[in-house]
Amino acid sequence: MAVDDELPGWRAGRDRALRRAAAVRSRAGTPALRLTTIVLDLGGVVVPTLFEVVDDPTFPKGPFGDDAAYAGVEQGKQQEREYWAELSHRRPDLDIGAFMRTRISVRAEVRGMLRDIGGRVRIAALTNDMAHWFGPEWPAKFPEFATFDLLLEAGRYGVLKPDPSVFRWALGQLRERPERCLFVDDLPSNLTGARAVGMETEHFAVTDPAGSVKRILDRVGVCPARATGRVFRLT
Repeated sequence: MAVDDELPGWRAGRDRALRRAAAVRSRAGTPALRLTTIVLDLGGVVVPTLFEVVDDPTFPKGPFGDDAAYAGVEQGKQQEREYWAELSHRRPDLDIGAFMRTRISVRAEVRGMLRDIGGRVRIAALTNDMAHWFGPEWPAKFPEFATFDLLLEAGRYGVLKPDPSVFRWALGQLRERPERCLFVDDLPSNLTGARAVGMETEHFAVTDPAGSVKRILDRVGVCPARATGRVFRLT
């Protein structure tokens, strides 16, 4: 799946898929899903933060400790890129770019979530600027992204989260009503922008990835023990 791919006939395909999924749920005696799309932030949600993977004891603690600068990121007062740029200026011994490129991979909990969902809802990504760290071909560096239905990068739009216009743009790309989308982010300020346009939201606690994944599955009514084959597929 290429970034920001156009999906020909998407609406007709979605409607057919929803009818098939409803029929399957009706036969199984399970309730209809109100949420049809999960929109995941990437850094901090799908892939861990550097705070989790860098083992240098002098590295900042971010949400795992008393880090006033990172608290500003969580509150939407500063972009993450600016936080890391300032850290690089203060600590030239830390190669933040190299850490990003060599220490980051998709969370095991998220890989499990993708399997558990089994295609019963769409999975999309909404990131700010993965290309800044991983280059324009960043989706190819993470094989799991091939299973996503859509990858959206706000940097290509020209405005970053948490600006509400980013979420309106994303909804236009998704061609879905906001109340049918669950947006997941580790930064509370970004959730505010999503709620402003009517999207459902879920905070991903990087201090508890397993618990966060369970909450996401609960929100869309997926029980891992009952996961079945894909019934929501774009055609």
